[in-house]
Amino acid sequence: MKAPNPTMGAGPPAAPAAASGMGGMMGDMMAPSGMGGGAGEGAAGCCGPMGPKPFYASMMDFPKLTDEARARIRPEALTRLGSGSQAVTDGQAALHRAQAANDAAAALTALRDVRDGLSLAQSGAGALRALEAGQSPEQTALAWFRHEMTLPPADRSEMAGGFRGLSWLHVLLMILLGAALTGALWLQWIRARRVGALAERLTPGAPAEPSTAEPAASPGSAPAVMSKAAEAGAPARRPWIGVLRIKAIFDETPGVKTFRLMEPNLGPFPFTFLPGQYATVTSEIDGKKVRRSYTISSSPTQRDYIELTVKREQYGLESRHLHDRVDAGDLIEVAAPAGSFFFTGQEAEGIVLIAGGVGITPMMSVLRYLTDRAYPHDIYLLYGVRTPADIIFREELAHLARRHPNVHVTIVVSQPEGTEWAGSVGFMTPEFIIAAVPEIVRRRVHLCGPPAMMEAVKGVLRGMGVPDDQVKTENFAPPKGGPVLETQPPAAEVTAVVDVAVVSPSAPPSAQATVTFSKSNKSGRLAPDQSVLEAAEAIGVAIDYECRVGICGRCKVPLRQGSVSMEVQDSLTEGEKRDGVILACQAKSVGDLVVDA
Repeated sequence: MKAPNPTMGAGPPAAPAAASGMGGMMGDMMAPSGMGGGAGEGAAGCCGPMGPKPFYASMMDFPKLTDEARARIRPEALTRLGSGSQAVTDGQAALHRAQAANDAAAALTALRDVRDGLSLAQSGAGALRALEAGQSPEQTALAWFRHEMTLPPADRSEMAGGFRGLSWLHVLLMILLGAALTGALWLQWIRARRVGALAERLTPGAPAEPSTAEPAASPGSAPAVMSKAAEAGAPARRPWIGVLRIKAIFDETPGVKTFRLMEPNLGPFPFTFLPGQYATVTSEIDGKKVRRSYTISSSPTQRDYIELTVKREQYGLESRHLHDRVDAGDLIEVAAPAGSFFFTGQEAEGIVLIAGGVGITPMMSVLRYLTDRAYPHDIYLLYGVRTPADIIFREELAHLARRHPNVHVTIVVSQPEGTEWAGSVGFMTPEFIIAAVPEIVRRRVHLCGPPAMMEAVKGVLRGMGVPDDQVKTENFAPPKGGPVLETQPPAAEVTAVVDVAVVSPSAPPSAQATVTFSKSNKSGRLAPDQSVLEAAEAIGVAIDYECRVGICGRCKVPLRQGSVSMEVQDSLTEGEKRDGVILACQAKSVGDLVVDA
């Protein structure tokens, strides 16, 4: 279609050309208009210095509806309204003539002219209405464009300003989405930090932190390898403390049972450990709490459970309780892991495990772990028992020795009389050790068993030239023997024998005492329910510890002044008690103390 007269005068538009439909209409609506000033009108007009522009495109050049803009837009809008009306009238007349002459082609041409004239008139009328409503030329042009493209009318809120061409609604939505994304990233960062801290806490021997949280271990994490600093005795992490369920009980020998412990609801196991570490079991026996530690005999590669292999001691409160009163399905309180008597295979190329009696339990955890992981170096196990019936894990030991060529198991029995035992007889003599382990002088040795047996074997190894620093021993075992206790003894009272300031029985206990650490030259408050170890941690005094339940003895410190009470003191000898040595994790007081730490 041919565009309207550039001057947009009152006369009718020229006859249309071959173009038709929406393309013709758009060409007509967007045709150049000189607004009566000619094609070369300056930049202040609707056309600009580059020549004539379409009417609605030129309206986009007016960012504000100034008086000058009104003066230029209004005449052209009136011209379009008049021209469109005239075109409609002429088209109607042409349509009547075509109908009378029965000329279909002329009728179609007349209808097209009517439609074009109507669109031209609507554009002028719309512009006038926009001017009366106070709309900007930009809004008027956009409204016309939506109408011509059959788009839905724009929301008024979208047209009412915005930021860099965006409506305020879009800006608000973008801000909200950005805030949500930032919050999600922040939460993920916090979660990653907590997971990292949790992994550090669960690594035995990791550097201690002042945090007192008791996190659970990552269920799927593999046991970490203890660093050399930790192996040398660096303070260990506080163990996990919680409740586990006994899912199965196995009879190993007439006096030894293995207890399989799992998460109560069969969920992920709450901690990891290293082969050779132990767990502390707390039971309520006759209304009193009793704590004892037992080595974990299962392999850390088993991720769903741990096993404790316990010998029924004649005078053992906890062991008799486990053997006689506990059944599968019962819940028990456990604190674990603890202990630095472990071997992961990273510490040396090869290992000699020497065990006596129930001291086989940490060795079994190491042996199971190394064979599970296809450890390539030699593993020697020397195991001494009284009778063949006392051999714990006998069938499994034979199976592992047959299955793994690098596993060498040698068992010695001291009292084989009346049995069919055909193996070694006697004790851990130098001849027996030399025959079982070649070149033992250059090998790492782990030793666990009854105290008398360990002392004897250490003397034998020393006489054979094995350096003391190559021999590692387990030292957490509580003292055995003594009368069978029917009731839990009262909390032990330990008083320093040097410069003692005993709290008078008649004096009312102070609500908050003071503890002074003489070596560190620091002092802090000591609440009645706070241990010396907790008070030391609160002010930054380093006291070595491990189990925190009074079993391992790592937190022994001399008490120089004052008196304390301790709920558990299994790892203190009678001589240490007389000398004023206390367990910092157990020692509490209502009076002032001076501790050598």
